[in-house]
Amino acid sequence: MQIYIIDAFTKSPFHGNPAATVLVEEFPSDRLMQKIAAEMNLSETAFAKLLSPNYFHLRWFTPTQEVNLCGHATLAMAHYLNTINAVDTSAALTFKTRSGDLQIRYKHDYILMDFPASYFEDCQERSLTTLKTIFANYNYEVIGIAAENITVLLEYESQVLEFIPDFAQIAHLEGRLIITAIADPDRDYDFVSRFFAPNAGINEDPVTGSAHCALAPYWVKKLQKNPLKAKQLSARTGELELTHSGDRIEIKGYAITVLKGVLENIDLK
Repeated sequence: MQIYIIDAFTKSPFHGNPAATVLVEEFPSDRLMQKIAAEMNLSETAFAKLLSPNYFHLRWFTPTQEVNLCGHATLAMAHYLNTINAVDTSAALTFKTRSGDLQIRYKHDYILMDFPASYFEDCQERSLTTLKTIFANYNYEVIGIAAENITVLLEYESQVLEFIPDFAQIAHLEGRLIITAIADPDRDYDFVSRFFAPNAGINEDPVTGSAHCALAPYWVKKLQKNPLKAKQLSARTGELELTHSGDRIEIKGYAITVLKGVLENIDLK
């Protein structure tokens, strides 16, 4: 079984968000795919199965669970399929997923992904209480929860960058945690964020495409600007370009292959 590791949302190795990508003739058991993802120990490992030309079934696993949507591993898989000449890049690529069909287009050296937008709702009271503890030393605003992601607005970019997460407290929330802020005035991007998901086996995700399905509509409305440029301020950092249209988000990103390998001594039955 061939496996590649792709750095997504970056043009440079060892930046962006790494994902493992595997193309299979038939999906192994859920148990085995979960074991492979745990062995890779990356934010996500993506498995794809060809259904028809340029149409693949795509699934994503963190080290501990299967997830409904993952942006960087989708970008990584699209890059991988192009690398091994498994897709016609002159036509749209479609992934069948838990979140519906996702359409991908190849443009020059970057990839465009069409994702569903998500919108914020009120958080549960217990999460609001936990957030008071986590952000006791900040002026903050709870934007809400969307697609299981609780988002908190901070005042300054520097606060997002310097935030020290209490993973034990974050694990008590009803969902994963995003922190975000407007970019400093001299930046060439519009807003910043970080993403924490200890309950999903990911203390901090380096670059999270799916989180921007809610962040993009929020910031487009707040800044009265569309499209937007975003930067995720993890240690690896990563950049995204976002366009909000109707109930869809177009995410533009780059990716680069950093490792090619073969999984051995694995019983696929």
